[in-house]
Parts: sequence; structure tokens; C-alpha cells
Amino acid sequence: MKKMTRVEKKKRRNKILFRLLLLFILIIIVTIFAFNSDFFNINYIIVEGNNKLDYDYIVNASLIDVEENIFRIKTSDAEKHLNKLPYVKDALVKRKLPNTVYINIGEREVAYQIKILSTYVLLDKEGYVLELSDEQVANSPIFLGFELSDIKVGESIFEKDKNINLYDFFLDDEIYNIITNMSAIIYNKKENTINIDLNSGIGVAFGPLDNVKYKIRLLDKILVDIEKKQIKCKMIIMNKGDNPILVTDD
Repeated sequence: MKKMTRVEKKKRRNKILFRLLLLFILIIIVTIFAFNSDFFNINYIIVEGNNKLDYDYIVNASLIDVEENIFRIKTSDAEKHLNKLPYVKDALVKRKLPNTVYINIGEREVAYQIKILSTYVLLDKEGYVLELSDEQVANSPIFLGFELSDIKVGESIFEKDKNINLYDFFLDDEIYNIITNMSAIIYNKKENTINIDLNSGIGVAFGPLDNVKYKIRLLDKILVDIEKKQIKCKMIIMNKGDNPILVTDD
């Protein structure tokens, strides 16, 4: 292989530099065109995954505008704005060239409600405060007699170990699935006891606010047995000794 002379090396180096310069200029031209051409203006904003939140509310919260240049938007900023909404668990914003933006929303759902005076605090399964409402939500278990401190929409009621007496009712899918059969969980602070009204009409004297998860699982087994044996039960007493007592219609 013939060894390149110094002049040949210089010519080759200059040729490479010239090509890199052309590439750099081409990139600048393409970038300027992309950021200023109407061809890349947003014509469509498509929202997916939303049930509770309506389209306009989500688009407005994202701060993305139709006719805005698609390269001028910052998807991470749009996601940050959307994730501040109480009902949004996660948000993903993507561009699809030349003119479409997709917003995918993962929503939080109302799992529980706690009545404080005349206000209903709507919560998801993690204890995240979604809304303070004047109206009760149908088909959602309601907690009565409990006290909440430092309620803030968009924050968990368990921030900094607040409201710890409610903790065992949350953050457990199995427990949540059982609680969905309850219409009301009623706390008597003076006696530190709970009574439960089930959707089936059965009342439960649940007892003290301790070993909550164990007693909820035990209650579930009792209800399964009642249904299996077709027992006409109107009340379950769990606060009189170790063995629950069934009060029947007979």
C-alpha cells in the first residue's frame, strides 16, 4: 500500500472538513425549515385513556396549542403540567410527524370517600385526594366518623404519617376488593370501635380499630360461607370474643 504524502493527507483532511461543514450547514437549514415551516404546525391533538377528564381540559392543561410548531413544544413540560392534575396518575406526550400530538392519560379512580362535616373527600386506592365534593359518589364505600388533618387535593392523606388510623384500609388490592362490598364504615371515636354496613344489608359490629386487615379478611371468609350455605343473616358480631356471632332472621 502506497504511503500518502503530506500534501495528500492535507487534501484528504480538507475534503473531510469540507464535507462536515456542508453537513453542518445542511443540518442548520433543515432545522430552520422545521422550526418555521407551516408543514410542521400541529393540526391534531389526540387524547387517549381519559374517562373522568374531558378532552378540552386535558389539552388546555398540557399548554399545547393547535397551529403551534410541533418542534417548538417540549413534551416533558407538557407531561409535567398534566401530572399535576389530581385525577392524572401518569401522562405520556408524543409527537407524530408531521402534525400530530398524542396525549395518553392514566387516570386515578375514586375508590373511597370520607365525609367530613358536609364535604366528601374523594380518594383513590392509595389515599390520594382527588377532589373535595359537595355530593356523595354512588357505589363507593364511605367512611363516617373519621377525622382528617391537612387535607390537600393532589396529595396523599398519609403524607408524613398523617391519618394513620385509616392506613390499613388502603394500599392493599385484596383489602380493597373486600371493602367494595361495604356501603359504609362508621367509626365511633369515643369507643374506638367500627360498625360496617354491607351492600347486602348485613350489619357488622367490627369492633376496635386494631388488626384491621386480619379482621377484614376474616369477615370476607364469613361472607363467603354465608353465601355458600344460604344463611339469612342480618348481623355479624365480631367484637364479642374470638368467635364471630351470626344473627339470623330465624
